[in-house]
Formats: sequence, C-alpha cells, structure tokens
Amino acid sequence: MFFVIALAITGLFLLFLEFFLPGAIMAIGGSLLLLSSLFVYYMTYPMDSFFLLYCFGLAISVYLVIKLGIRQIRSSKKTMYLDTDQEGYQACLYPKELIGKTGMALNDLRPSGHIRIEEKTFQALAKTGFIEKGTSILVIGGQGSHLIVQPSKS
Repeated sequence: MFFVIALAITGLFLLFLEFFLPGAIMAIGGSLLLLSSLFVYYMTYPMDSFFLLYCFGLAISVYLVIKLGIRQIRSSKKTMYLDTDQEGYQACLYPKELIGKTGMALNDLRPSGHIRIEEKTFQALAKTGFIEKGTSILVIGGQGSHLIVQPSKS
C-alpha cells in the first residue's frame, strides 16, 4: 500500500510542478504516475471495495492540486522577464525627426523599398503605390519601422 501512495503523491507533486515548469513533461509524468497508482492498487487488491473510494480521493486530490497551482500563480508577483531588460526598449519605431526631409529612392518602391536620406538607408513605403528608382522623395510619416514617402515636388 505504501508503494501505491508514493506513486500517487509523486504524481500529484509533478502535476503541481507543471504550473511552474511549463512544457507538459511534468504533467505527462504526473498523469502516468497517477494512472500507475490506480493500476497497482487494482492489481494488488482486485476485489477491494475501497477502489472506488481511492479513485474518488485521487480525483479530488488532482482537483485540489490544480486549484492550488492556479492560486500560487495568481498570487505570485513574478513576471516572465526581468524589468531591467525592458528599460529603454522601444519596438521598431521610425525616426520621427525625418518627417519633412527629402531623399532619394534607392530602388523601385512597389510600394516598399529602400531610400537614402542624409547618407543613411531606411526602409520606406510609398504612399502613391509606386515610385521609380532615383526619384526624389519626401518623408510624410511613418508606420512601424518604415517611413511613408511620396514623390518630392522639387
């Protein structure tokens, strides 16, 4: 009987660990240990009237372990990343200081391509849909990491 209980407790512990070490390895191992516990109990005591009571107790235990794991995660103030790693980080934003500046299309913008402004290369989207290579362009805005451009009037 000790072996059956040890299998069940180890399986419940692995299920609890799954909440903190995701990847399903712990949950699969815990589930296999719980099923093994049921199997060994049934094989050891085949006509025992307490088998259904053991199954019910195991089901309640699994429910309580899951509730405890969820409660631990919700009450934890830890995040999945370090706050110091996120300082000063900005998702790809276009340089706002380039709005209103002129440059040249390095290749055909159909509608996206590369442009050169002040000896630097940038990704751009043509507002008009198509701008030929070598055309003078004017930066009128941005979207994500792309500058939005149109042909320059000068």
